[in-house]
Amino acid sequence: MLKRLAFFIVLFITAVPVIHVRADETTNFKPHVIRQGDGKGGWIYEDAEIQFLTVRTEGNVNPVAFGGGSGNALGFGLAQMDNGEIILAGSWRGNGEADAATVVAISSDRGSTWSDLQRVPGATGRPMNLTNLGGSTVSFVTDRRYFSHNNGRTWSDSVDHPPTSGGMKFNLEGNAWVDRDAQGKAKTIFEIGWHYKPGQSHPRDAASAVFRRSTDGGHTWKDETSPPQWKWHVTHDGKKYLRGVSEGAIVRAANGDLVAALRTDMHPRYFNQPAVDHYEGTGVSISKDDGRTWSPVNVLNDAGRLHANLLRLPNDDLIMTLIVRIDTHEGQLASYRRGCEAIVSYDHGVTWELDRKYILDAWEFFDHTNPHIGPCGHLYSILMNDGYVLTTHNNYLTKAISLILGNLCRKSISQGSSNSRCDSRYSQKAEQKMATSEGELPGGFAFGCFYLARKRNRAVKNPVA
Repeated sequence: MLKRLAFFIVLFITAVPVIHVRADETTNFKPHVIRQGDGKGGWIYEDAEIQFLTVRTEGNVNPVAFGGGSGNALGFGLAQMDNGEIILAGSWRGNGEADAATVVAISSDRGSTWSDLQRVPGATGRPMNLTNLGGSTVSFVTDRRYFSHNNGRTWSDSVDHPPTSGGMKFNLEGNAWVDRDAQGKAKTIFEIGWHYKPGQSHPRDAASAVFRRSTDGGHTWKDETSPPQWKWHVTHDGKKYLRGVSEGAIVRAANGDLVAALRTDMHPRYFNQPAVDHYEGTGVSISKDDGRTWSPVNVLNDAGRLHANLLRLPNDDLIMTLIVRIDTHEGQLASYRRGCEAIVSYDHGVTWELDRKYILDAWEFFDHTNPHIGPCGHLYSILMNDGYVLTTHNNYLTKAISLILGNLCRKSISQGSSNSRCDSRYSQKAEQKMATSEGELPGGFAFGCFYLARKRNRAVKNPVA
């Protein structure tokens, strides 16, 4: 296997209503290890570094494993604006507060430091589908769709988040895809929402997913469809069950296809487990006619890996990042590992390199009172303007927002899967900048405490995926 370079940083940030992000004196970068499957049942280990940026929270902080309680900050969205700034959208619950507040922070140095986390007036709960709509406009959805027209500074504009044409909820989690004009402004926004039909519920009933588009910046929606291919039957113990999908992420592949990563319903083999959604999985469906029809769902994993996010890299590879709530293999618990992974497709989403997945963050966890709890969840990734991928995910045990920055494009180049793997836009800009002094990152930002990790060429056999 060709030698690779990897660039990763991980930040962990906790929040109060207004935060001044100051690291404690003892906080600095420490060694961190990521790993990639070698395609032969073993792992390639890579050196990286990790940093915890913490802020003291006033009052008691309740140690709740499943992301609840006071003092918990969760990340749900990222967007890089046309001016290069990055917006982080999340939620935070203070002591004695019944509802989690929707909060936003801004970074002008590629995620190295952040502004105060500010509450969005009138918004509560989890901000979904944070999306750069071009220029200085960005939006997210809670109970309404909120807009900022000044790169996330204020959020005074909002519209209803409409239900489906049949009056059903249009629940969101995942990422939208935006077709843009020559100036980068949104021409068409594609989203996938979901609901349960009246009288139906999780986990035995099938969720119903709906695809729709907006051509006016997310104010109104049209061309709604609920593809029949997103429902199918499985047989378990001699009984047939209808299964469906819920959350959805969308990306337009280089060949023009729309590729959707969909959260699949729980397989009936898990019905005897506690009725938690950790046992849902992830599948892929492809549309070759701009969303009018879709292929049957290709289930990549039937349980434990979910909250998918999709990106197209500058070299046209597709990256899917996933939360690992429960590490399952062939219907059984494979390990106690929880965390965050990434997988790559080199053929526009048709197949995925499952045996060469990247484990971006991982930890062992087991609660003997509830072995099925996975203390992590929710994820969002963006492709930055220098070709790097920035991901937020949540390790509930830290009560913090996690940020991982990585050059996944260069990692896929080195696999030599086809030609040079990176197009001229990446190679002429980001690659040239990476070859400059160690004091400068692609895009001209100060190197600071970032760490460029060189892979140690050591592989070990490990039959557990």
